[in-house]
Amino acid sequence: MTGSLLPTQLTGTRTVFDDTVEVLGGFRAGYPKFYSIADLGTQSRRRWVPLERAVDSGRVEQMFRDHFTESGDIRFSTYLVAEAFTHGVLGRAVASFVTIGRVWDTGAENMAVRTDIEGGLDWAGVRDTTLRVLPDDSAAGSPGTVVLPCEQALAQWLACRSRSTLTAVFEGLAEVSNCSVDTLWSMAGECVLGAATIVPTFADTSPETGYRRGQMVLQALHDSGLAVRRRSRLPRTPGAGPIPVRDRGWRSVR
Repeated sequence: MTGSLLPTQLTGTRTVFDDTVEVLGGFRAGYPKFYSIADLGTQSRRRWVPLERAVDSGRVEQMFRDHFTESGDIRFSTYLVAEAFTHGVLGRAVASFVTIGRVWDTGAENMAVRTDIEGGLDWAGVRDTTLRVLPDDSAAGSPGTVVLPCEQALAQWLACRSRSTLTAVFEGLAEVSNCSVDTLWSMAGECVLGAATIVPTFADTSPETGYRRGQMVLQALHDSGLAVRRRSRLPRTPGAGPIPVRDRGWRSVR
C-alpha cells in the first residue's frame, strides 16, 4: 500500500511536503506532475499565474478563446477550461486526501497554476506548503503539519477553501461562455468522484477509503449549496453543438 511507503523519519532537509509530493508524483507513470503540487518558493515566476488573478488577468477568458478557436465548439471549450482549473485546484488535493490523507491549502491567495507553451495548465503550486493531516498520520505533529481531528473535518476544510477559489474562476468562465455556474460545479463534482474512485487504483490504496473520503468532500460542497451532485451537461469531446452566448464577440457561433 502506498501509505506504508511514507517515511516517519525525515532525513536532512526533507519535509513532510517533500515526501507527500514524491508519493503523488508516482501515481501516474511518466507524468509526475499530474497529481503532484509544487512549492512556489522553489519555482521561477515565469509562466505561473496566481489563482487570485486568473480571472482579472484574462487567463480564463484567453484559455476559453484559444480552445474555441481550435475546436469551434463552445461547450467543449468550456469543459476544457473548467476541467483544467478544477483539476489544478481540487482534483490534485482530492487525490492526496483520498490516498494519503493529507491536504494543502487550496485558497486562491495560496495557489498558482503554471501555463504550458500552448497556454494550457500543466501544474499547480502553493506558497504555504503546510499540510493538514489526520491524527493517525505518521507525520502528525511534524513541522509543516496541522492536525485536524477527523476525515470529516479535513473534507470540510478542503471543500471550503476550494469553493472560494473555484467560485471566482467559474463566475469568470460563465461570463464568457454563457454556461451556468451550476453546470460548472456539476462538472467539478464529477472530477471529485473520478479522483476518489480512480486514483486509489493508481496508488494501490484502499478503494473503500477513497470512495468514503470522496463522498465527504462532495457532501461538504453540496451542503454549501453547490450543484456538485447533478449530472454535467458539458461534453468531453467536441461536436455536441453550441449553446447560446452573450454578445461578447461570439455571435457567429450561435
